[in-house]
Amino acid sequence: MAKLAFDTGGTFTDFALLDDNGDLHLHKVLSTPKNPAEAVVQGVSELLEEFSGSIAIDNLQVLGATTVVTNAVLERKGVETGFVTTDGFQDMLRIRNEGRYDLYDLNIKYPDPLVTRANSFGAAERIAADGSVMTELKEETVREIAGRLKEKGIRSVAVCLLHAYKYPQHEQRVAALLREEDPDIFVSLSSEVCPEVREFDRASTTVVNAYTRPQMAGHVAHLQREFAKKGIDRQVLWMTSSGGLVPSRRAAELPVRLIESGPAAGAVAAAEFGRIAGEGSVLSFDMGGTTAKLCLIPNGEPTVGTDLEVAHYQRFRKGSGFPLKIQSIQMIEIGAGGGSIAAKNPLGLLDVGPRSAGALPGPAAYQRGGNEPTVTDADILLGYMGTESFVGGSFKVSREAALEAVAKLAKSLDVSVDRCAWGIHDLVNESMSKAAAMHATDLGVDPRSLPMVAFGGAGPVHAYGIARKLGIKRVICPTGAGVTSAIGLLIAPVAVDLSASHPMAVDAWDMEAMNRLLADLAAQGAEVVAAAGVVKETITNRYTVDMRYVGQGHEITVALPERGLPREEFLKQLLDNFSRLYRELFGRTVAASVEVITWRLRASGEKDQVTRPHEAEVADARKGSRQVYFQEIGSFTETLVYDHYKLPVQQAITGPAIVEQRESTAVVGPGGIFHADASGNLVINIQ
Repeated sequence: MAKLAFDTGGTFTDFALLDDNGDLHLHKVLSTPKNPAEAVVQGVSELLEEFSGSIAIDNLQVLGATTVVTNAVLERKGVETGFVTTDGFQDMLRIRNEGRYDLYDLNIKYPDPLVTRANSFGAAERIAADGSVMTELKEETVREIAGRLKEKGIRSVAVCLLHAYKYPQHEQRVAALLREEDPDIFVSLSSEVCPEVREFDRASTTVVNAYTRPQMAGHVAHLQREFAKKGIDRQVLWMTSSGGLVPSRRAAELPVRLIESGPAAGAVAAAEFGRIAGEGSVLSFDMGGTTAKLCLIPNGEPTVGTDLEVAHYQRFRKGSGFPLKIQSIQMIEIGAGGGSIAAKNPLGLLDVGPRSAGALPGPAAYQRGGNEPTVTDADILLGYMGTESFVGGSFKVSREAALEAVAKLAKSLDVSVDRCAWGIHDLVNESMSKAAAMHATDLGVDPRSLPMVAFGGAGPVHAYGIARKLGIKRVICPTGAGVTSAIGLLIAPVAVDLSASHPMAVDAWDMEAMNRLLADLAAQGAEVVAAAGVVKETITNRYTVDMRYVGQGHEITVALPERGLPREEFLKQLLDNFSRLYRELFGRTVAASVEVITWRLRASGEKDQVTRPHEAEVADARKGSRQVYFQEIGSFTETLVYDHYKLPVQQAITGPAIVEQRESTAVVGPGGIFHADASGNLVINIQ
């Protein structure tokens, strides 16, 4: 079966087509920020037209990753949203959880809630923590709220009642009443979006879902209509933040789970390319036009966390954004991409980012209205990127326009143009290497022990410099590095992550209650995965639980033992798993009782393989040469340029060199020796 994947980025929209013959075709078009669907439809149309002879349209599966949800939150361009909670808790989104990301900042600030206080309503009801009904739901208050929402023209509402994660009956009735009064309203229930403990985190997650749901639903519906016109009738499968694919209906209902879909696809691909190159653990480095993402992948699998935070008031300060209780591949993101703008700061020093030129107006070299210097402009002036071979020569860029933009900045800094361009490039490398070192240290790993998998349009350009700063000795740049996240979509399994909070002390373990709860999660998971076309008998269920010592405020995620074990052996293994992980993380264990708070399931189909043997042509891989700047030499030097696709397998070549793919360019400094392996990966060994 043919597959066509697209990944909408801030600057480019990337495509990967696996046709019915098993051949992989890659493509890239400029993104259309005002309407992301335009670029998707354009790229899909161009691929279908070019390769129509090798694709059975009626059996084509389309896969997608999108920035629609992320951009709606970051740019605050979602819909006006309502918030309904238990009466008396209407200020929950402002009070938050009373945590402070900076204890000593007397003027500490947080991002304004996505729902205004005027649109926050209290429903007269109350269910206690043990499930007893303290106050019956007064339906007239909900009907009154529905009328006020309708008067305001609010199309989407988030409902988060106390203890609804375990006792959702009042939430479900509130949803029914709201829909009775306004059948067209979008209702997001916390018991469906995030059935987990902690009211503020649950409310925050539900609000983000409601805030973005109409947009995502419209985006999904628009693409399905456009694809149907081309004869593609299957549901699009969308990448979630945890690295699994879900059907369009699920994506439209729970868009909050797609907020990191593109980066997650890249991490899935990096893990696969690392495995193909014979590496168990790798550092994934994805640098595109707007941001760079770093992800530690231990033992071939990205680490999936249970918490995420977006829209930080202070960039990268944990606790200063909106918390999301969703499962997401753990990574760090830096506002440094090819389109990041360089400028002089108030201290008279050079700064790069976080402002980005994006796709419009883009870097100055694109000649689309941008006139501020960017990382891409600097890389062009340093010779790292060719003006005639940019995106395979299909997209013309101007060195003169890049020179003019950088020259203005250089003059204001009183340095030469070359020094300014190198400063931009090196400052970005320094920021990313520091972030990578912190990320690895937080996870207890020495980054020098890891090879780096570098991809994205700008990743291979900067990988060599970052690797040298980190002490990394091996860099792997996969074939199709510029569209690796799209390739990740072809590899990723159909999968759904579900959770349910149901506290249970190990000292009072109830095997029957556990089996009922897990069976319910499995049934929900099978329904979603089967809806994507996966045969139920092939679905794999993986269970984990969030555990803590009784009295602690936070949990760690532990694998659940085989459920068929005798009770005593099951509990022994569960406690052993918890104690072992707790000791690894904190260096000790505690003499206290242990409890499970949240139960988790990943239901998934099988992962696909996308391999492309490297069949180098019997020809000279050298394309020519150009002047390139290398810090090790301290000047520009005439440097050979190679065609990645023509490199002979396993033949070592000494740097300096530039190795060009259609979608990206790899820079190899004087201390590098590189070769193409049997799978087409460019492998750079650094002396």
